[in-house]
Amino acid sequence: MPHTLPSDLPQPDPPTILESTLPDSSSSLSTSSAPYAPFLSHAPPPPECRLEITTSESYYRLDVRLPGFTREGITLATKRRRILHVTADMWDDDHHNNGRSGTGGGHFERRVAFGYDADLGHVRAEFDGCVLRIVIPRRTPGVFLGR
Repeated sequence: MPHTLPSDLPQPDPPTILESTLPDSSSSLSTSSAPYAPFLSHAPPPPECRLEITTSESYYRLDVRLPGFTREGITLATKRRRILHVTADMWDDDHHNNGRSGTGGGHFERRVAFGYDADLGHVRAEFDGCVLRIVIPRRTPGVFLGR
């Protein structure tokens, strides 16, 4: 049920790209000692991959360049109603690479934290084969949807 918040409510925090959660190579969980090949590549994403954030009065828009990735390899998830987790994986093997031997694929992962005004329950996304556009509506100032 909506209710009005006090007018002295501070401005919402701007979107913030959080640090990666991937284990570093010195960690005890390193895949180099594993008796099998890792399922997903944890190499850095291709250099042409990037994330840009645009803020307007009514929404936040994330433009994520993901050349070489497919729609089937992209996952969006929300955590704690404030974090959007964007993950993309590609598999570069003989089947997916038109018979050419490849590098084993690629992995892109970013977590973006939002302020209280982001409505992560109504995220919309579309992928054109190169750019993933994600739109997160902003709640109207002074109105908050309670639980």
